[in-house]
Amino acid sequence: MTQSSPFPHSVGSERVTGMRESVIREMTREAHKHDAINLSQGIPDEDETPPRVKQAAKDAIDTSSQYTITWGLPELRDAVAERYAEWKGVSYDPETEITITTGTSEGIVSTLLALCDPGDGVIYFEPTYESYIPAVQFAGGRPMPLDITDGLEIDADELRDAAEDASILILNHPHNPTGTVFSPSELDAIADVAAAEDLIVVTDEIYEHIVYTDDYVSPVEIDGLAERTVVCTGMSKTYSVTGWRVGFVLAPEPLSAELRKVHDYTSICAPTPFQQAGVEALSLPDDYYTDLAASYEHRRETLYDGLRSVGLDPVKPDGAYYMLTRYPTDVDDTEFALRLIREAGVAAVPGSSFYTEGTADWVRFTFSRNEATIEEAIARLDENRFW
Repeated sequence: MTQSSPFPHSVGSERVTGMRESVIREMTREAHKHDAINLSQGIPDEDETPPRVKQAAKDAIDTSSQYTITWGLPELRDAVAERYAEWKGVSYDPETEITITTGTSEGIVSTLLALCDPGDGVIYFEPTYESYIPAVQFAGGRPMPLDITDGLEIDADELRDAAEDASILILNHPHNPTGTVFSPSELDAIADVAAAEDLIVVTDEIYEHIVYTDDYVSPVEIDGLAERTVVCTGMSKTYSVTGWRVGFVLAPEPLSAELRKVHDYTSICAPTPFQQAGVEALSLPDDYYTDLAASYEHRRETLYDGLRSVGLDPVKPDGAYYMLTRYPTDVDDTEFALRLIREAGVAAVPGSSFYTEGTADWVRFTFSRNEATIEEAIARLDENRFW
């Protein structure tokens, strides 16, 4: 039913004015509507989740259906602390410096709401994961995007100039949507600038185990960076449980204490049974992570070769499970993405959703799906070319 609004003024607050809903999720809805293969949103197939982790969640429902401590199940925080000390060589106190959040996205938003004052400059690298843009707006921050489209590299001088008027830097590493893994020298430059300009660094490291290059290091392994960094990561991508919504936020106690206030009053706690399953997930052997990266690297090659075979121009990533792809037509990226869904039966994300404003000349595919699904998507693209 359509009717005039009963409200005499705009119902939206300033913090949502001009904000668009997620284009990624919109493309998923379009894929469902047109029975397209969804290579837009980074959703793994159900058989990707380790069986013992699934079983741990099922078992936990019988005994773990109530609130945990707001900061997270103590045994999960202990497991996170042990894992990161062993893997990255950085010690976090599970009692005061590790918070279990309702997904990594909640961890990032809670961090910005807690640490960003209205008008504070917030730097991020574009193209950027689309949720950072509204997260900055929610916090009242001033967006300061730095474009790395050409070369997919950080310009240290440009960063240094921007940082003079900024308070926070958001770093996604490995990077979505480009798949870039920033080099140790780029991370050194970030550490130098952050120290010189007293920046808080918020890192999104959700793809930390999906890397195809040997020179990957976590930002907190760089001298001087851990003490001013909030690490946001979690279970979604590593264990193929994107719907469980369990994130890990690791930060020095003064930063952790502030972001916990926002988490407390927005989420209370992450889903308890899935936190319990997280303890099991973090006990998986090292070869699980090696096999995970190898599996996605193989799928990367399948998608890359397939997209090239149908006349598209993909950029091979060094991390994460996304592939930016240019296309040989003058239509804008949103129209191209919608035509892919409606005419070819394959969903991708228009590249413009990864920029604060403007259009782009590429779309993003995911290779989070299994081999058979990717091959079927390529077959559909080949059969239904309109470019």
